[in-house]
Amino acid sequence: MQNRVGPSLTGPSGILQPLADFIKLITKEDIIPRDAKKTVFRFAPILAFSVIVFGMCFFPIDGTNIIPNSAFSGDLIFDLALLTIVNFLMFLSGWASASPYGSIGAARVLVQFLGYDIPLFLLALSPAFLAQSLSISEIATAQNIPFVILAPWAFILFLIAMQAELEKDPFDTPNAESELVGGLETEYCGGRLAFLHLTRDVQIIFGAAIVVELFLGGPYGPVFFGFPTFWYTLWFILKLLGVIVLSEYLASLFARLRIDQVLTGNWKILLPLSILSLILTVALATWIYPWVM
Repeated sequence: MQNRVGPSLTGPSGILQPLADFIKLITKEDIIPRDAKKTVFRFAPILAFSVIVFGMCFFPIDGTNIIPNSAFSGDLIFDLALLTIVNFLMFLSGWASASPYGSIGAARVLVQFLGYDIPLFLLALSPAFLAQSLSISEIATAQNIPFVILAPWAFILFLIAMQAELEKDPFDTPNAESELVGGLETEYCGGRLAFLHLTRDVQIIFGAAIVVELFLGGPYGPVFFGFPTFWYTLWFILKLLGVIVLSEYLASLFARLRIDQVLTGNWKILLPLSILSLILTVALATWIYPWVM
């Protein structure tokens, strides 16, 4: 998506640029604003990164979870709740900086994720209802036919809600460099800024992984030869990269919305459509799909 010279020279096709950015940031001076809430300022970025990485452990990547025997009934709700906690920690990061830009960016994070959490949870119930389970692994294994085919409307709306939940363009109002310099990250530098950037990057992978598990059959696909674990991991990575490319394409295709447009789009458009989507999915799963599947 980029045409700059620098990132294309760090490793093959620029693949090592994120590592170079991280190394550069952790070697920079760590500055804490004088009036900042120092304890929260220090630890909120690290906690946010830790929580989102912990949430990744509940996805079946090769047919089993990263943490063995960690799957349980309701882990879908648990993972979505962890995403909410991460957003709240991001809000605390900006609030603790005692900067007007950081405070406004933090307030936008709070307003935005509180709004888009509701349709996100409602839309996640569509594949859960089709699979008759709130377990991520059971939803993935239940997809003899991927749910993106059975409920494409829920997939599209979930992708939009996840784009807003991850603060990706056109929903990038909490950062909005043209208005807020850098939003909640304005006063951060060095290692803590690196952790904030890492958190956002892992959030993108986290969001794409949820989409893969709920709508694209998770890691499951054809096993041609050899060990199923290899093929399951390969299918999961390919699906994950496909969703990430789609998300980045959407981010580069649309201009940033204003904060009032973001809120209006949620409460007046996305939320009613999410309710209708769930009603339609329940109706089809109850009266139509049993006859055609």
